[in-house]
Amino acid sequence: MIKGEKIRLNIYNILYSIYKFNRNLNSPDIQNLISKQNKDDIPFLFNVTLNSMRFNLHSSKIINKYIKKKLKDKEKILLISAITQIVFLDFKEYAVINCSVEIAKKLNIYHGFINAILKKISNDKKKLKKINIDFKDFPLWFRTKAKSLTKIEKEKFINNFNSEPNLHLVFKNKQKLDEFDEKLIKTSDISGFLIKKKEVRKIKSFNDGNWWVQDFSSFFPLYNLQIHGGEKKILDACAAPGGKSFQVLSNKQELTINDISKSRIQILRSNLKRLNFNANILNEDFTKFQENKKYDYIIIDAPCSAIGTIRKNPEIFFKSKGPNFNELNVLQQNMLKKASKILNLNGFIIYMVCSFIKSETEEQINNFLNTQSDFEIHNFSLFSKNIEYSKLVKNKFMFTIPETLQKHNIDGYFAAYLKKIK
Repeated sequence: MIKGEKIRLNIYNILYSIYKFNRNLNSPDIQNLISKQNKDDIPFLFNVTLNSMRFNLHSSKIINKYIKKKLKDKEKILLISAITQIVFLDFKEYAVINCSVEIAKKLNIYHGFINAILKKISNDKKKLKKINIDFKDFPLWFRTKAKSLTKIEKEKFINNFNSEPNLHLVFKNKQKLDEFDEKLIKTSDISGFLIKKKEVRKIKSFNDGNWWVQDFSSFFPLYNLQIHGGEKKILDACAAPGGKSFQVLSNKQELTINDISKSRIQILRSNLKRLNFNANILNEDFTKFQENKKYDYIIIDAPCSAIGTIRKNPEIFFKSKGPNFNELNVLQQNMLKKASKILNLNGFIIYMVCSFIKSETEEQINNFLNTQSDFEIHNFSLFSKNIEYSKLVKNKFMFTIPETLQKHNIDGYFAAYLKKIK
């Protein structure tokens, strides 16, 4: 098997595993497959894999223009990958088609069919590049859950969901940012977008532990709340991989870090070591926490559909099944309930999800307040005078779908400040 075939077969296997078995790119079997890849070929593998998922809806629309019969899963996934390479990545058509035909033979797919379809698509690729996605093209589960979005919000999502994410860096302090020798678009006195795309591990100050990567949307709620001074007891209930914990530790606050996942705790420990931070780390189910210890601030970055991170995690729309919202909503509710019991008077729950789905965001908060008369919403008043940040606030919350800030991409996100008043 020639090199081009081998790597494309690996890409097919990754895509098939994600589509058929609801895997993620960080699933152990997929990571094992990636680890066996030649180091120089990994950028190619990620480029094709991620963009095949990002342009999945576009490629599926193209397929429907040329094929009227229902495709088998193997045929569909092989064609989506090949169409992405030909139409959206501008790879050499003959190389993509030849490799796809050879892979089809190995998968017992009728290779003449694959060859004929890809040649027709290749001839029309200039026209096909302009294919547009409508809201009706999204998976049914998403259309149902996102129906509360306004027309403008839907249009904004359509225009942004499949673009590549930008790297947003957060520094330990202003001095570390000022010393940074790469070009940044600053978003605060301790954060900014990296202008030139670069492998972060190749930047010396990353290895020196001066900063970490954290999406602006995830960074902003804690930065905006400005927790400073005094002996505050803070708990990060679902901490890994650690961005919000690092924000707290940078301010030299007392912090307890918790995460239910042992593998994610290992990543967190590695990040803490690089950044030279120390903290008390727990590996527990937050909903089963003992209630004898109280906190002044509890950060809940709750498990959710993660639809706001669609640009980083394009598999969300590629999988054959959508998120289990019933299970997620119950877990979010239980986390809020537990936090309410271990929070001190005048303390804050900072509830966050990388989602804009109503059942995970505003609805979840309203349900909580209806059962908890000892809590109130603390308005999401902007600490920063940056006028661009005003578009991050909707009603009394931080609410954004995937969009741009200072011409850079940020995740869709929701955050609410809940204050215990009695």
